[in-house]
Amino acid sequence: MLILKGLIISSGDVKNYRNLSETINKYDFILCADGGLRHAQYLGIKPNAVIGDFDSISKESSEFADEHNIPMFKFPIEKDETDTELALKFMLEKGCKDITLLGATGSRVDHTLANIFLLKNLFAYNAIGKIVNDNNIIYFVNDKLELKKKEEYYISIIPISTGGITVSIEGFYYPLNNVEMQFGSTLGVSNKIIDDQGIIKITKGQAIVIEAKD
Repeated sequence: MLILKGLIISSGDVKNYRNLSETINKYDFILCADGGLRHAQYLGIKPNAVIGDFDSISKESSEFADEHNIPMFKFPIEKDETDTELALKFMLEKGCKDITLLGATGSRVDHTLANIFLLKNLFAYNAIGKIVNDNNIIYFVNDKLELKKKEEYYISIIPISTGGITVSIEGFYYPLNNVEMQFGSTLGVSNKIIDDQGIIKITKGQAIVIEAKD
């Protein structure tokens, strides 16, 4: 079955534009959340649409959208969702089941945390997602995750369920077998994949899994 892949470009930090340009063709639908349009504009990418309250979109970006006939869906500034959440809902309505968020992290820790927890909402739609920035790939996991070995990357498993998690991991330098990891525990921080791939199985609870490099 064909799985539609979507890319959301938000208005947070994007420093490695080369990485963005190299992956852009992997997605079936590209959506900019408000000021994220400037990242697409910098690369000359024409997204399928722009969504948000447009409080952080520049005049130049608006002109870029008009010039390229890019649909713009405007919402009130006073609303119950962030622009990134609106974008995620839009993607799900389009039928995308594999969604990547770029520009979803930055100096605003509140926005960064909120965007990470938005990944949980995908479970109800049988969809998967991740947040990518220059140094991290962030997943929200409640069952199984398989990761390929990447040089210079560390893998961290951070329990977020109040009752902790039960986790097993294979292919790692520090393996675990049905280990209870309590909320707030740092036991799962800075592990490394030593086989071709690492397998993370969570049989109780939920966790944030991060592929990170210095």
